[in-house]
Amino acid sequence: MPTEQQCLVEAVMDGLVDLASMAIDPKDGSLYEDPHPMRLRTYEDEHLLLWYQTIPHRCRVYLKRVNL
Repeated sequence: MPTEQQCLVEAVMDGLVDLASMAIDPKDGSLYEDPHPMRLRTYEDEHLLLWYQTIPHRCRVYLKRVNL
């Protein structure tokens, strides 16, 4: 993966980890109100589509797949 794209993925992942540590999903809001908080989620912008899973009690995000 080119360096520019690696930086983009790292920036998005840092943001997702920050949100997971606060138990917030960028699309759906609070993970505490989600009946399936560890479901597979997607995040996309004009350059990137990724699938990820949040683990609220660990304040972690597991990246499953990235499409550029």
